Amino acid sequence: MDKQFILHKPTPRDAAAAKTKGSSFILRMMNMRTICVGLSALLAAQLAVADPIPAENGFSGSIGLGVGGNRVKSNLFKGDKNQRTNSLNSAPESHNDSFALPVLDLSYTFAASRTQIVFDSQIHDPLGMDDTLELGVRQQVGNNGIVSAGLLYGGLSKNTWTDPYAVGVDRDGTKRKSTGLLLGWENIMGTGFKAQLTQRNIKIDDERSGQSVAGLSAADRATLNRNGDATLLKAGYEWAFAPNQTLTPGLSWGKDKLDGGAMSNKSYGLSLDYAYSSDLNTFSAGLQFRKQRFDQGNPLFGNKKADSNAYAVDLNYLRHQLFGEKALSAFVSAAYGKSNADISFYDAEIRSLGVGLIYSF
Repeated sequence: MDKQFILHKPTPRDAAAAKTKGSSFILRMMNMRTICVGLSALLAAQLAVADPIPAENGFSGSIGLGVGGNRVKSNLFKGDKNQRTNSLNSAPESHNDSFALPVLDLSYTFAASRTQIVFDSQIHDPLGMDDTLELGVRQQVGNNGIVSAGLLYGGLSKNTWTDPYAVGVDRDGTKRKSTGLLLGWENIMGTGFKAQLTQRNIKIDDERSGQSVAGLSAADRATLNRNGDATLLKAGYEWAFAPNQTLTPGLSWGKDKLDGGAMSNKSYGLSLDYAYSSDLNTFSAGLQFRKQRFDQGNPLFGNKKADSNAYAVDLNYLRHQLFGEKALSAFVSAAYGKSNADISFYDAEIRSLGVGLIYSF
């Protein structure tokens, strides 16, 4: 949440920004690509909102902490209680996880040039897997909108398995790192249109997919390699259809060109976000749908492709000026997501609920 959100009457655009920043912990905990193949580019598929650049020089931003829990069904998500899977031929069992997440959003504005330097930990799908950090710059170009560019890094924790397909033994964790670039354009030519392009390189520290499976050839194991490049393009239109309310439909297209052909895929998505905001209250909701289509069949499953359809919904509420403090807000967020894959091993489902506090300055 930005400083302006507290110091002036909130707008629906602020509400959507708060949804992206204040409750992004829900999306972060979903660890999209580690939960399942189908949810990989779905639950965080929300465009960065066109926050106005402040009119004064100086620092602004917010810090906070969220806590909560989720109930996950996934064979790929690395939780504290699912180190072991008992079969490659069955859908995942459910387990519970709790989490704590710091909220970070810092910026420095050069008002005369309409330039803003940003450093934050907010989610930008396709980065919505783990602790993704962004260091970037936003530049207002007259009445033509705000253009942005940023450097991205993800992978501060052990967030995936070295070999997700190891059966009957405790699996080892490893880091899934990503580095990349982000380009964006908000309020394109003074309209409500916006677009964002991200390009990342993905590196699994200790990639051993399929090594535990007896009889699998080296060539077949190579098709399971998760290292490679990922591209995502998103576009949307922010429509202020009533006072203090916006509706934002969006489209997305993604391509994961990974070293393993059975992991490489293209994705196509639709999203619809609603936001309402008043002086003291903000409510937002989102609905996303995503199809993923894979390049090659998976040798572990009779060369069947892991094509999937996934959907997700999220609800978020923020209460501003908590205890009479203008800079303090509290939030509650809930989310549900489900992926149905042609290979049941990759099916996934998540329920998540969390609360937190944010201090803006």
